[in-house]
This record gives sequence, C-alpha cells and structure tokens, in this order.
Amino acid sequence: MGEVFVTTQKLRFCDTDQLGHVNNAVYSVMCEAGRAELMQAAGLLDANSGHGVVIARLELDFLREMNWPGEIRIETAIHRIGQKSIQVHQRLHQGDTLVSRASSILAIIDTHKRRAVPITPEWRTALEHWLVPEF
Repeated sequence: MGEVFVTTQKLRFCDTDQLGHVNNAVYSVMCEAGRAELMQAAGLLDANSGHGVVIARLELDFLREMNWPGEIRIETAIHRIGQKSIQVHQRLHQGDTLVSRASSILAIIDTHKRRAVPITPEWRTALEHWLVPEF
C-alpha cells in the first residue's frame, strides 16, 4: 500500500473570525493546500499536460476549533482511484488534536474540452504511491 502525504500550513491572524477562532472556510483552504501539494509531489500539476484536477465534491467534519497562532498538519491520502475520478481522505491536526476530517472527489479533466476524462496509466501509477484505502 501507499503512504500518507503530510504537509503543514501556518495559520494567519486574518484566518480568525469575530468569535476569535479560525473561520470555517479556512478548513477547506487547508484541505485544498494538502490536495494540491500531493498532486504536485505526484508530478500531476503540469499546466502544459492538457489535463487538470477539479473538485466535484467536498465533505468536511468540523471536530474541534482551530486557534491562531499555530500550525496545521494536513494528512492526505488517496482512498480510491476510479475511472475518471479519485476519492481523497484528509485529516487536519493542530498539535496533537484532530480538528477536522474531510473526504473529496476529484475529477480528472481535459483542460481544453473542460470535460472529465479517463485517468491515464501514468496518472494512475503516480497516484498509487499515495493510495491508502483504510485511511
């Protein structure tokens, strides 16, 4: 099996809201950063390839508050590789505290036609490095 991709993001003061905690919209931004960095590490964010990744679905479970200042550890793994899409699972931690879980469906598209296309064998091979179905 593959491995979990881990990255970190530093919280900014402007991420907080009037309640003094990090705004809920920032959670999805953190997830986006984790997904994008995984795709970049897999070599799949080449603007000249004719293929791209778009988010088709996002589910977020808010488990705890995030508070500024701090750093968020983003764990990202591929849960499933389909014909034209992948399912990604993520966990966000602040320190030792699990603050959020996310699941997303990413569609692979032809960037010129703007339509979903089958995942190429090269993409499948690159993604399998982070395929962790039990994550």
